[in-house]
Amino acid sequence: MEKDSYFLVVNLIAGQGRCKELFPKVKQELDRRGISYDLHYTNEPSEATDVARTGIEAGFKYVVAMGGDGTVNEVANGLVGSEAALGVIPAGTGNDFVRMVGIPADPLQALDLLEGGREEKVDLGYVVGDRYFVNGVGIGIDAQVARDVLRMERVHGPLAYLCAAVKEVFRFKAFPITVEGGAWKEDLHCISVGIANGKYCGGGFKLAPLAEVSDGLIDLAAVEDFPRLERLVRLPQARAGKHLHLRQVHYRQEKKVTVTSPERLVAHIDGEPYELPGESFQIASVPRALRVLVPA
Repeated sequence: MEKDSYFLVVNLIAGQGRCKELFPKVKQELDRRGISYDLHYTNEPSEATDVARTGIEAGFKYVVAMGGDGTVNEVANGLVGSEAALGVIPAGTGNDFVRMVGIPADPLQALDLLEGGREEKVDLGYVVGDRYFVNGVGIGIDAQVARDVLRMERVHGPLAYLCAAVKEVFRFKAFPITVEGGAWKEDLHCISVGIANGKYCGGGFKLAPLAEVSDGLIDLAAVEDFPRLERLVRLPQARAGKHLHLRQVHYRQEKKVTVTSPERLVAHIDGEPYELPGESFQIASVPRALRVLVPA
């Protein structure tokens, strides 16, 4: 195997079909540039994790995920503990991870990093005993928005997230939750709890605007309930990351947090529906756990 060979994992159903539409152009460009790659398609949940591990076992030093944040999540889970580096060709709905690390949003421009990028170690979040994430775990209204987006057929990209968010503003019900970490503990009634590794979620929302993927910390943004009409006013503030001054917003940065609720909570992990591992669980930062190809 050549030193510059890449193990390419392509999720054709990512981005509600956007990846399938883009891939022929990407493949044509890879071939034009003479980039050596081994190609694998995925279309089942969690399949990309096992496929990525297959690439590592075969000796590949670079595993490239083409798809959205869900695909990146699965491939990253396969790479943890290895010396292989992650490359990303964004072709999903939200593409929040590439925003954080500076990878171009244009898939063809992202190919430049395969030949001219550099490796950088970034943090991962970890739902203890279960799985890792690159962006965050969302509980509540943002998780319901993520599920709504998956059912949309006519609207795609960031606009899909915005449309779904406006709808949920008027119908989502708040839930009881306890969050704790270090020397603090809070019992809250929330519409959203975000536990973040990076500052972006939901197609560019800055729910955790202080989060960095290289600070060794988990950012927790717990948002208590607002009246329905006020929710609509606060939505643009949350998208822009201008909501931390509100008394309903509780923001913490910790190495590890514990979350507990007596209710069955709706959640997402990196934009994909997620079943939480129990009524009480921990989420921790895992510093410098993933090698990523980023701009030089």
